[in-house]
Amino acid sequence: MNMLDLAVLATQEIDPKGNQSIGWLPGLYVLGLCIIVGLLLWSFTKMAKKARQPWEGEDETPRKPEDDSTP
Repeated sequence: MNMLDLAVLATQEIDPKGNQSIGWLPGLYVLGLCIIVGLLLWSFTKMAKKARQPWEGEDETPRKPEDDSTP
């Protein structure tokens, strides 16, 4: 690195190795997005379980293709 590169890095307060904390606000955004994704996955699994249950008036045993008799 030459002297100009070091001067630019010093004024911008950037670690030459790339190690820099993300800060509070972006960290809160990431945490919020993780919580939202978790809630969406929980809701999806809840609805998937509900969709697998039989509807009102429907048999609880699944029908098999060989149960159908064709004339």
